[in-house]
Amino acid sequence: MRRVLSLLVAVVFVFGAMAAVSMAGVNKGAEKYTIDKCQKRKPGVPFNHYQHQAIKGVTCKTCHHKVKEGATPKGCFQCHQCTPGKAPKAMKAFHKTCKGCHAKMKREGKKTGPTSCSKCHVKK
Repeated sequence: MRRVLSLLVAVVFVFGAMAAVSMAGVNKGAEKYTIDKCQKRKPGVPFNHYQHQAIKGVTCKTCHHKVKEGATPKGCFQCHQCTPGKAPKAMKAFHKTCKGCHAKMKREGKKTGPTSCSKCHVKK
């Protein structure tokens, strides 16, 4: 019985170590970005990528909606351009996704990010 228990503990330890090593190798992207590629009149928007990854219930697919399981997500501007194309225009995509999520969380009474123009596009 002791031998079986020892073997079980060893197996759990090995699988736990493998999971930790594989998670350490996950590409989390840059910690912070400034979303400013299409900005002409307003300042760029600072974006804390790691802070958003830490939100309970948020996965890579929350924002990188076309990513296949296990694949490295593309950056926003690889699909969403400054002018309309196959994917929705970048500004429309950001306003719908980012501002929409913040507004939803605000309605639910949760702590969230800004929803007004001047709070996202902060003048320096």
